Amino acid sequence: MRILRLILLFTVLLLALPGAQGARYKEIGPARVYQVQTDFETARDNLKDAIEGRGMVISYVSHAQAMLDRTAPVVGKQHSVYGKAEILLFCKANLSHRLVEANPHNIVLCPYAIAVYTLRAQPGVVYYAYRKPYLAEPAFRPIVKLLDELIAEAIEAA
Repeated sequence: MRILRLILLFTVLLLALPGAQGARYKEIGPARVYQVQTDFETARDNLKDAIEGRGMVISYVSHAQAMLDRTAPVVGKQHSVYGKAEILLFCKANLSHRLVEANPHNIVLCPYAIAVYTLRAQPGVVYYAYRKPYLAEPAFRPIVKLLDELIAEAIEAA
C-alpha cells in the first residue's frame, strides 16, 4: 500500500512540473504532430535551443518550403501549402548506437528529423512534427521520448 502511495505521489509531482502536461499531439498518418500559437522564427529557434541545449548538433536544416515553392511551377502549382517550413536533422549518439545495434537496417532512421512549419491557411499556428518509428521495437522508445521532450520544451518556451 505504501508503494502505491509513493507511485501516486510521484505521478502527481511529475504532472505538476512545467511542460509535463502541456504539449499535446495528434497522430496524423505517419506523423506525430504538435501545434503552438507563436511565430515561425520563435518556434524554430526554441526547437534549435532545445536540441543544442542537450548537447546535440543540428547536422542539417532542410528548407522544405523553399524547395516546394521553387518547384511548384514545374508541377503546375502556384505555391506550396506552407507559409514557412524547415526540417531540422540531428542525432544523439548513444540512442543511435542502440538503434542500429538492435537492427542494422534502422540506419534509415538516422538522423532524427523534426519539421517546423506553418500552413498558408492557418497563420499564427506553428506545427512541429516527426515521423513515428515502429514503436514495437524497444530501441525506438527512447528516441520517441527524446523527440517528444524536445518539442514540449520548445512549446513551453514559446
